[in-house]
Amino acid sequence: MKKVFWGKGGGFWGVLALVSLLAAFCLAACSNASDTYIISNVTEDSSKTEKTYPIEVATLVEKIVDWRGYDAETKGVKSLGRLLLGFKSGNDDIPYFPVEQNMMNLWFGKDFYKLSQITADTTQVTITNAYTNAKAVIDLLHRKIAFDNYDAFFQNRLVYKDIAGLGAKIDWLKMAYSANIAGKPLTVYWGGAPNIDIFIWRDQNGDCAVAFPFQTFCDLFNSQNCFALFYNGTYLYHSIEDEPVANEYYSAAPTGKRSKLLADYCYDELCFNLDLNYGLKAIHGIDNFKNFDEFFALAGVRDALKSEDSLTFSNALKDVCEFFFADGHSLYDNNSWRLGKAVTVPGTKRSTFREMYGQNLKKYAYDARNPAYHGTSTDKKDPVPCYEVSGKTAIVRFDNFTDNDSNIASLNAQLVGFDDAKMNVYAGDKDAEKAVVTAAMIHAVNEKIKAAGNSIENVVLDLSCNGGGSCRTAAFVLAWMLGECYFELSNHVTGAKCTAVYQADVNFDGNYDDGDTIKDKKLFCLVSPLSFSCGNMVPAMLKASGNATILGVTSGGGTSVVHSSCAADGTVFHFSSKIVMSVSKNGSTYNIDQGIEPHYYINKPENFYNKATIAALVDSINEGKL
Repeated sequence: MKKVFWGKGGGFWGVLALVSLLAAFCLAACSNASDTYIISNVTEDSSKTEKTYPIEVATLVEKIVDWRGYDAETKGVKSLGRLLLGFKSGNDDIPYFPVEQNMMNLWFGKDFYKLSQITADTTQVTITNAYTNAKAVIDLLHRKIAFDNYDAFFQNRLVYKDIAGLGAKIDWLKMAYSANIAGKPLTVYWGGAPNIDIFIWRDQNGDCAVAFPFQTFCDLFNSQNCFALFYNGTYLYHSIEDEPVANEYYSAAPTGKRSKLLADYCYDELCFNLDLNYGLKAIHGIDNFKNFDEFFALAGVRDALKSEDSLTFSNALKDVCEFFFADGHSLYDNNSWRLGKAVTVPGTKRSTFREMYGQNLKKYAYDARNPAYHGTSTDKKDPVPCYEVSGKTAIVRFDNFTDNDSNIASLNAQLVGFDDAKMNVYAGDKDAEKAVVTAAMIHAVNEKIKAAGNSIENVVLDLSCNGGGSCRTAAFVLAWMLGECYFELSNHVTGAKCTAVYQADVNFDGNYDDGDTIKDKKLFCLVSPLSFSCGNMVPAMLKASGNATILGVTSGGGTSVVHSSCAADGTVFHFSSKIVMSVSKNGSTYNIDQGIEPHYYINKPENFYNKATIAALVDSINEGKL
């Protein structure tokens, strides 16, 4: 974890640091625009000339902030370092972040980016990626940031995108090959957003930086890692997912209100964030409007999103994510510390996606799967076997692609005591699937299939109740089944495309060979409308390979990488990014967001969980009787 320490002398140069490089970047995009509200549309000024703006030079009130995160050893909270934030006099609600050479070194790793000199007279700052030579020009005079190759600008060294996230050393998965097609040049304009203020920050020593509002900086640069940063007026947090960190984040006294300055900036910033990073705009028709501002006005939520009342804003944001966007990757997560953890945010609209998902959960999990194994329907998914055999067919089942360890020793430790009894109550138990993660479970299943030899001819992967999870363990499963995992990734706005090939060490012997795959078996995958995200992507890749047969009902879709985010007031939400998993055929890339059609439909949900019925269907397909 990177640690940043600011010396007592203050200023941009009084810095000591211990830095580790962040993971590879690629998730970013924006649209061409001229001086429009934000960046949605390709437009031009009627004058055919760019509007110029005055450039502000300001000295800010400096504040050294402790950066805090979860400590796995103590199960508590620890300091990760200290960072400098700036505030305009009389306004503690909107922190600013200094963009200059030393800070960029600290944040992204030394020598990753090179910045041109910044003085009080600077009108343009050029940031150059030292590995790809891609450039971003911050043009303060015209209030725009021009990227000659947006995707390459965030590229770490010569790897365009490590889809499975192998930034840390992984003992059980490796990238065998990667290639990409570059994206197009793009420009971000903020000139029409009056509450997004980017200017020259001159400290008391005369040193200068470009001052970015903290949330705008995060949405431009940190969003490439798909994590958000949170500031509660006292501390800065890397994440608030872990309970001890969340408790501390919410320890700040809630006010229930937002200043007008913050409310106005938060609205502009939300438009900026979504226009820059939301990946399903075209599907929802948002590109038909001038910009997100008009979309929110037509949806009737603009005034609520600008409200100084925190609950009013939160209800509107929940409606935007869960009703107006209505995709399974767009959700309201947690309240701002200003609203407080205990306040319920119901929204004002009913989520169509959630209602349909709930109906299918009842249909497949509660009313079909539970009775098959427990003799009763319940209101939750009860534990069921992760491995079953009927005749010559093995059925492998899990409901989440879980991932919490990167080395084989840890995975082997998870398998201690993972006997047949534990395997029989694994799927459907969230705690069990986190304790023995997908890669470890597949290792145990692989051992059984290998030991059975030729008595197992068919393997059915049951993803019918799988709602997704980690791309890394999804790659592991695909490599196990196919010998290699082929991932196709596309950026729907920049046009960049990437192919990455992964291999898995499934038997944990340190080698990547035939002992790690079941590609010699006849392969099948069982899907339903509950098969979402990675639960949709894996059957898509299996079907595209031509080496697996898909059974069941059309899967639930969900092909975008999840984009975790935070509004400027601290409200936590996530949405579908513009980085999309795709499949290729005959040189064309196809979206899989509409779900995967099975080769053979199974109309009755109860037949999904009758192993004899599934085995008989597999035998009939193999024998050419269907």
